[in-house]
Amino acid sequence: MSFVFRTLTVLLLAGISAAAAAVPSEVPCTTPVRKPGFCVDIRRCANIYRIVTDPNPPLIGLANYIRKAACTLPRVERSVCCVPSEIDLKAKVVALPTKCGQAVTDRIAYGNVTKVFDFPWMAVLKYKTIAGYMTDACGGTLIHKRYVLTAAHCLRTPSKIQIHTVRLGEHDKSSEIDCNIYRNPRGMVIQEECAKKPVDYGIESMVLHENYNKPTRSNDIGLIRLDRDVKMDDHIHPICLPVTPALRSLELKRYLVTGWGTTENQIGSDVLLSAVLPSVSNEDCNKRWQKFNARVYDTDMCAGGENFVDSCEGDSGGPLGFPATYNGVRFVQFGVVARGGSFCGAENRPGIYTRVAPYMDWIMANIEP
Repeated sequence: MSFVFRTLTVLLLAGISAAAAAVPSEVPCTTPVRKPGFCVDIRRCANIYRIVTDPNPPLIGLANYIRKAACTLPRVERSVCCVPSEIDLKAKVVALPTKCGQAVTDRIAYGNVTKVFDFPWMAVLKYKTIAGYMTDACGGTLIHKRYVLTAAHCLRTPSKIQIHTVRLGEHDKSSEIDCNIYRNPRGMVIQEECAKKPVDYGIESMVLHENYNKPTRSNDIGLIRLDRDVKMDDHIHPICLPVTPALRSLELKRYLVTGWGTTENQIGSDVLLSAVLPSVSNEDCNKRWQKFNARVYDTDMCAGGENFVDSCEGDSGGPLGFPATYNGVRFVQFGVVARGGSFCGAENRPGIYTRVAPYMDWIMANIEP
């Protein structure tokens, strides 16, 4: 039996030497339909990956097939057994950073006003008006050395205002240098902990989800490719995304939203704010929004709507997340601020967020090295 298997492997390698060379560790396997293959990153298996990233995939039997095709490769998060003829030698395999979601401070207090270094993945999207003025109108998160995740509606803007640059490392917009200042009980400064200046990046390209619908705000997710690699530092660091099956299926009772949006005084905040929001089921959320002719989709999630604590206008594109188990405990983004911001925590009207998990394959498919 072992002789037959070795012979089969030799024949395969002889016929597809180029393909085998592209396969990590050249691990042989058997596909769910009993064909010999190799264990590869799912993005290299053209047949399966085309189906996974199809906006309208054939669902019958697909999930079961992918589950049966699953195999294990070192340092590869999602791999499948693929027949040699379907292994894409030119497929780009771009990994998201594993050193992500780490705040420099020992713990995040979940209060209202944040401290410098608490959320180093936050991005400010800066826009240029037709009159030549610069303004901030959306947020986003750094997820990769060249990419920021945000809402699609933050990228498809009216002609009178166009996205111009992305600022990373910002905390207090009114201050050139952001510092944590520690005082003794008498009010005297005993220590200052300062970050480097924020950094502005140009925009090389943008990707909106191909099924984004502006009137209904469905599939409200987009990516910004920056004009150069980001230099990571204490105040600039990527957030984690739900890359594992466990994170994709995780449902929490509360989440944390961060942004510089409108406060209860109806003015934008200079200092980055955070708020803890209770989770709201999609069924309950739909009932609350029905009379306002808004629909919550399966790819959405809801949170907040109590005690005037919520995401607000200007927070669009920012993250809804919480610490979760991933290479230890790290901060993971589960949602993107999408709709409901103009009500700012009005009772019985939760904020609507684009759920990140269903779009992980789309995100990976649209990230270039």
